[in-house]
Amino acid sequence: MTVINKIFFILLFLLPVITTAQTGSITEPRTDAATGLKTWSLIQSGLSLQLVQRLPDQTRGFYQGRGFTKQQADDIATACVFQTIVKNTSEKGAGEAISISLKTWRLKAINSPQDPLDKETPKQSIKLKEDWAKEWSTIKDKTKQVKQSARIAFKWSTFPSEQTFAPGGDYNWGMISFGLAPGTQFDLQIVWQTTQQSHQQSHQQWLKNIQCPEDR
Repeated sequence: MTVINKIFFILLFLLPVITTAQTGSITEPRTDAATGLKTWSLIQSGLSLQLVQRLPDQTRGFYQGRGFTKQQADDIATACVFQTIVKNTSEKGAGEAISISLKTWRLKAINSPQDPLDKETPKQSIKLKEDWAKEWSTIKDKTKQVKQSARIAFKWSTFPSEQTFAPGGDYNWGMISFGLAPGTQFDLQIVWQTTQQSHQQSHQQWLKNIQCPEDR
């Protein structure tokens, strides 16, 4: 990871988030004045989540610089990539651990370029890092195969498919690809579990009208 990318990730994490009472909040999308990119935020039951748009060109450049070919980087960049930041906001010692499995998240495209009037699109899974790895493993043409070094870079730059966050501010960030075309609008169902001692509780919330970044 370059120094510029590290600084970019740190600045994203330090951006202010609007909070409300303990019942939680879904904030209106925040638009960065300099870049025009939008951030969707959810704060609820100890979970703080931010989804930050990434322009396809940002992602193209990032992965081409890590060993992917131009076509391979373009395939990832045009799959609706967001920078994702998750934090456990509960207090250390008294709070609950938070567990996330991206395998349980569901999305519903509501305004695809192919059919902008379709409001009844069924829910679908997001495109996990494991899905990408499986897809790459089926490539028989050696000239089109993804280099091992590139796969490792992809693994470490993408958000873990499953992770538990300890109370007291434990956090992580990484990219998630939702597998949709640039410009597509979608609703996203967030699912997470909180655990304290032997008690576990499941939570879910929909983030509405998220938009995949346009391919400018």
